[in-house]
Amino acid sequence: MKSDPSYTKGTIASTTTRRPTDTTTISLASTNSISRGSGGNNTTNTGTSASYATSTNIWAKLLGGNESVWDGLDGRDDVYDDHNDDHDDLISTKSRYENEGICGTAPLKICVMGTWYETRHFFQTLGKHPVIIVVSLAVFGLVCGLGMWAVESEREAFVKDRMDTAKFVARETAEYFANEFRRSMVPLYALREAIQYSKNFDALPSLIGNYPSNLQAENVAILGGDMTQRNITGVCDQPQVLADWKSMVTKISDEHDLNGLIFRYRLWPKNVACLEFKGGEAMMDSGMDASYSPHPFWSQVVIDIQVDRWNGLHVFGPFEAKLPSGVADVFCTHIPLWTSTTGENAFKDVVKVQGTDVQNVWGFTMLYLNWSAMKERSNMYERFENVNMEFELFREEEPRLGDVGPKGLPTKEMTKLAWSEQADKLNEGNSVEVKTESLHGIWINRVGVVGDNGWNPEWWPTAVASVVVASFILMVLTAMTMVKSYLHKDLVNRMLPKQAIRKLQRGQTVVEKYNIVTVFFADIVGYTGAAGSMRPAQVMKMLNELYTELDKLAEKHQVYKVETVGNQYMVVAGAPERVTGRVGAQRVALFALDAINFVSKYQTKEGDKILIRAGMASGPTVAGVVGQAMPRYCFFGETVDFASKMESTSKKMKIQVSEMTYRLLLDCVNLQFVMTKRMEGGIAGVEIKGKGQQLTFWIEKASPCEKCFELATGSFALVPCGHIMCADCNEKYKMLPCPTCRCKVDDRVEWRGKPTKIVDESVEVEHAPVFDEEAGLTSETML
Repeated sequence: MKSDPSYTKGTIASTTTRRPTDTTTISLASTNSISRGSGGNNTTNTGTSASYATSTNIWAKLLGGNESVWDGLDGRDDVYDDHNDDHDDLISTKSRYENEGICGTAPLKICVMGTWYETRHFFQTLGKHPVIIVVSLAVFGLVCGLGMWAVESEREAFVKDRMDTAKFVARETAEYFANEFRRSMVPLYALREAIQYSKNFDALPSLIGNYPSNLQAENVAILGGDMTQRNITGVCDQPQVLADWKSMVTKISDEHDLNGLIFRYRLWPKNVACLEFKGGEAMMDSGMDASYSPHPFWSQVVIDIQVDRWNGLHVFGPFEAKLPSGVADVFCTHIPLWTSTTGENAFKDVVKVQGTDVQNVWGFTMLYLNWSAMKERSNMYERFENVNMEFELFREEEPRLGDVGPKGLPTKEMTKLAWSEQADKLNEGNSVEVKTESLHGIWINRVGVVGDNGWNPEWWPTAVASVVVASFILMVLTAMTMVKSYLHKDLVNRMLPKQAIRKLQRGQTVVEKYNIVTVFFADIVGYTGAAGSMRPAQVMKMLNELYTELDKLAEKHQVYKVETVGNQYMVVAGAPERVTGRVGAQRVALFALDAINFVSKYQTKEGDKILIRAGMASGPTVAGVVGQAMPRYCFFGETVDFASKMESTSKKMKIQVSEMTYRLLLDCVNLQFVMTKRMEGGIAGVEIKGKGQQLTFWIEKASPCEKCFELATGSFALVPCGHIMCADCNEKYKMLPCPTCRCKVDDRVEWRGKPTKIVDESVEVEHAPVFDEEAGLTSETML
């Protein structure tokens, strides 16, 4: 079939061209291919059996043709019931419950649906205004940062105070024990001085004699090892010796008033256990010779204090011992006694101490300290419990008396002096150490807090969580407040121009004059199918769907929607955003073509379709906001009236424009519009009430240039909009949206068939990346 140079109606058939690599779909759009017959001709859509009904008011027609739209509702109880299957509509569902008399708490379905709608709308607004997310996160960060700073400051102060308390209690406790320990050792110094200067026991070393005199037995088994025993009967059990020993020890104990902390004294002349005092009585000791006994403990004692000349008191412990009150931890302390190196009583003999000859050895004396009683009297456990802390008091140096003590217990355990129940959980991270010098060496008191928080206060995790939760709540409240503000702002911006809003906020009158604008009116004038039986709610839903899509087109083409009155739709270009007359006319014309194209394809869920007519006029106008209640940005002037007349005298699915608009469109630079003069009975134009016969035109289609109106070799079809562009225009707009409908271009498919005019509405066709006549898609098959 040959190409028809005239613009006549035709149909592009759906044809499939298959390639091994790709299959896509192209829809050739109506703004490229709209060819309208003369006014008033009825049309039949392929594949749809429907008759067109016409009316000047779609409401009157749909609701029964009554004189008033709402008059037709009288006497119908169910006219507002919307019993369609769309149960996702919250308003319809709620209204249905209310009409059925369900009062009180809303049904669960309404609550769930309402929550879902609100949540979805909330996040949609966040996505539309990223500044809300940024500000909300900034609020969260600021509040959380300030809160964390405050909590951290309080935590650091608490930790410092707690650590200072721990150090104070640790130091106080250690010093208390060091002082008490030192005070309890004073009697030993006093006993040494008394023995040396009283002369009561000077004869004992000579009476005992050097080893092996008075030897009774060797390798006698005792706790912790073996001993060599000397016979001291008649020497250490003399009544006068025992009386002098008792008197001396009792006097010293009474003077220092240690309240039973020292429970035993022993005297070792020639390093032989001779006298002891315990339980308030003096008695003869065991006769053990420490200089020759293989016992690991006692042999080490005499080596330390006599061979190595130990400096100061020789303290060992604590170790367990049986007392009349029970088992207790005790210390034993030794101090050497030396003979005078001058005078007539000087001993010139040498004592062999564990194989080493030592001169001037008189012996040594010792005492036993009840360490358990000292700890109990200190109230140290209650003191640490009161501050909720654990402690461990231990000696820094290891004992130097071998592996076992006097009772055979391991000496390594004797470094621990006192500890609380959970002292084993103390470490460097949750405790502090305080060192104190004592007669027993360096004592270390480790004090700390066990548990998951360590030094941190118990309220710290809760405070941190509270700060985070509070910050999150403030963030959400900020987001909700901003969402509400932006929703209000968006709503107002959709209702009024920004400059009008600013003036109204300042209390100024909004009046603006525009030299040239293009005004567009569209009205629903017909329907097909069963639309006559539609209920009001269904009609409202249909109109909402239709006008929502027209609003999207208005935004895409940068025209300003003025209002929707009933089923009439009005937009302008050139106001409130001022543009040149040609640009304004071009924007409105492209919007009108897109609107007609959309309506031609639009149908309801029931398969109903609607018909509209449109009109455009250009000229000067005045705009402003009149009144204070329910303010609207309205346009006034002859141009608005003339555009309304263009619409009311237009025809179904056609766009009628005034002569001024026609001339502006002819002057457009980047687009070519095909427009035909309106002819009625051989007379150009149409009769306009109050204006007489006016020359008017129909807008048929638009393309970037004349070549784009036909398919020629090298032309490109744009996907998905389907508009055609010649090779030159395709190169010019290669990286840009479609210049006709401003849609994003996903693909550009080249035509390699015969030149063909596109003269009808677009239909979808499956396509390969390149049209190919050999594949079966030719101009004949398309026409």
